[in-house]
Parts: sequence; C-alpha cells; structure tokens
Amino acid sequence: MNNGEQSTDGPMTLTQTRQVIVTEGLSGLMQRLEARALAPGHNAVIACDFSDAGSTGPLAGIPIGVKDNIDVAGFATTGGSPALKEYRPGSDAPAVTALREAGAIVACKLNMHELAFGITSDNGCFGRVFNPFDSNRTAGGSSGGSGAAVARGIVPAALGTDTGGSVRIPASFCGVAGFRPSTGRYPGGGVLPLSQTRDTVGVLAATVADICEVDAVLSRSQVPLPDLPDRPLRLGLPADALPGFCAPVEEAFRAALFDLAAGAIIDLIDLPELGLGAMEAELGFPVALTEAAETWRRLCPDKLGCELAEFVPRLGDPAVREAFHSMLQDDDELVRRYEAFRHKGRSDLQRRVQACYDRFDIDAMVMPTAVVQPPRWEEAEMMQVKGIERPTFFTVVHNTTLATLIGVPSLSLPAGVDRDGLPVGLMIEGSAGADLSVLAWGTAIEEKLRETRAVPA
Repeated sequence: MNNGEQSTDGPMTLTQTRQVIVTEGLSGLMQRLEARALAPGHNAVIACDFSDAGSTGPLAGIPIGVKDNIDVAGFATTGGSPALKEYRPGSDAPAVTALREAGAIVACKLNMHELAFGITSDNGCFGRVFNPFDSNRTAGGSSGGSGAAVARGIVPAALGTDTGGSVRIPASFCGVAGFRPSTGRYPGGGVLPLSQTRDTVGVLAATVADICEVDAVLSRSQVPLPDLPDRPLRLGLPADALPGFCAPVEEAFRAALFDLAAGAIIDLIDLPELGLGAMEAELGFPVALTEAAETWRRLCPDKLGCELAEFVPRLGDPAVREAFHSMLQDDDELVRRYEAFRHKGRSDLQRRVQACYDRFDIDAMVMPTAVVQPPRWEEAEMMQVKGIERPTFFTVVHNTTLATLIGVPSLSLPAGVDRDGLPVGLMIEGSAGADLSVLAWGTAIEEKLRETRAVPA
C-alpha cells in the first residue's frame, strides 16, 4: 500500500462471502461486516443495518451496499447532502427491489460526492471518502463510498450511479471492478437524478464474475455469457486515450496490455483520435447541467415542498451550491449546445464510433479508466499535469465520458498497481446492447491479469 493509513481487510468475492456464511453463519458474517462498516477512518458508510436475514434466491444472504442517491425503504436518501437529511422515501428503487427479490440484504447506504456533482467524494457533511490505498487521496466519485466499501470488504458488492464515470472511476481508484451498463438495461426510478440522457445505475464488486451475478439480477436476465471467439479479442485503443498525463498510469496500463497480447488474449488495434479530451466540456457538461436544471426544478416542489431557489442555499459543498445556483440563471448558450447535441450531436458521435468498429473490425475499445492517479485532497479542484494546472474533474473523466453520451456498456477492471503502489483500471467499452459480450471479455481479461498482475483473486 501507499502513504497514509490503510484500514481494510481487502475485498470479498461473492464466493468468499458464501463460504463465510457456511462456516460462521449469516449472523457471523453480518457481525464481521458491521464491524468494518462502523470502523473509523474511511467514511464510506452513511448509515447501516446488518440485521436483515435476507431471503431465498440467487443472492441469498449477500449483503449489498447502495449509494445514497438511490432509494432504500427504511433509510433516508440524502444524496450526500445536508439539504436532504430528512428525506425518507416510502419505497425501494426498482433496482433495490430486484436485489431484495433475489435474496440480497441491503445493508448500508454509502457516501458519495454531494448530489453526484463531482468525482472526489470530498463530502463536507458526511466526511471525505478516503482511498483504501492512500488516505491522502480521493476514492473517486461520485460513487466513492461504493468503491471504498467494496475495496475494504464492508460489502462484497454495491450499487452506484454513473453519469460521467461515477461507477468506473471509483472502481479504478479503489482497485475493484465497476460496470456501467447500456442505458436502459437496469430499471430506472427511485434515484436522485442528474441527467436522463447519461444516468444509469451501475455495479461495483471485487471481480467481474461477481458483477455478472448482480447484472443477471438487475437486468432480470438469466442468459449465459456468450462464448468467446476462437481467436484473440480485437481491442481498439483510441490515439487520445493515452494523453501522456501520467507516466505511472500509462506504464501500468501498457504492461497489462502487453501481458494480454503475449497470452494471445487480445490483438491491440490503434484507432484515430476520438476527441476525448474536450468531450466532457463541450458535450457532456451542457447535457448534464441542462437536464439537471429541468429535473430539479420539478423535483423540489414535487418531493421536497420547496422551490429550487429555496433548496440551493441548503446545500453543503460550495462548488455544488454554485453549480445549482447556475441552474437558476438562463444560459442561452448552454441550452443551445444541449439542443444541438440532442438533435444531431449524439447521433453524429454514435456514427463516428461505429465507423471505427466497422473500419478497423474491432470487438470493443480499450482504455485506461482514468488517465491520472487518484487526486490528492489538495488537488480536488485543480491538479498539476505535466507542469500545467488542469481542472481535476475534466482531467479525471477524460476517458469515461464517451460511454455516457452514446449509452454503451463500459467495464473497469483492475489492471494491477503502478510504480507508486496505486491501482490502475483497464476499461473495456462495447457497442450499445453488447453488455454480456463486454462482461464475457472482461472475465477472460481479468482471469489472465490475475496470473500476471497484482489484481484480486
């Protein structure tokens, strides 16, 4: 591990969790996990209840954590904000209902960046979520509590939400697996919204195999993973996915690709640039902010009994408050860019990506999940990248934005640690609807990397 205290026994797979239930009983498992949840020094958990016995089903007895912007009956849905500390939904979100029906135990609500408006999970109300590898660094966000809770063995799996990379970034920074499905694969509703175009519930777990189990429940599909082709997977690497921002990350990522190619698991295909560096600022941010404004203007009176202008001053994080305050203003340029994306820009981007698949005959794209190491706390707003000050948010989401704009499945899995002992994520991205193929490819890649890199067994 790196600098700073690290207080985790490591992630638990679903198989290991079931073994503990056999040897120690469900009560023994719950006592063990509750102790981890209540241990000081991580701030991954906002509230917990490990007393539920669960029921029968494919996830019987498996404790699962839920990001605190997803409704769970019996818990508040705070969104990590002091403004919503008293907001208690009367029912589960449909995704949570699916987990309960499969026998899972919804054991805790997990910390996050306030209202999902950021990637550090530096939460002023519930405490910053510390990176399990280095407490001087962020666990990522906005689902930082979900990534840290899985990495620390508090729960074997967790739900997060992914709008700009908010499942995959904490998975990468915490050394676990994280999956953003195709838009619409998992049931919607019961989630504090950000962007109807970009939002989806996602899954974090110790391994891709575990994500497959949870995915089958959430998608209500028992279809097996497809067989892999009898050849190496053809993975396209966009030219701008390795922007030269962080040598340790790129070295570790390249080493993982070398191992996969040497083992005849992949053939690496060089792709042209896709414009990844400007994608969030030019496309993603206008979409998210415009749709968030529309949604919160409606949600405040409908669910909170106040107007948006009354809600904004109650927010805790000054940067989040500023973002919400901007929603009160009429920004014609932002709306123009949003409408241009909605009417033409999204389909143009989808066609451009599909053209790469057709021209280069690739199965999927591959990139490092994050192009930099987990930012230090003092880098929450701006960070030094090759001697240049860059906005931390736009730097971290450099590679994760694309999938959110075109609605495709994207999987981050551990690719080992870099020379500084920090985890690096390898991201596999497929075509819309190719979720099972992405999970199958990820499973094969994960199995190979276990043999060659320092990744969880």
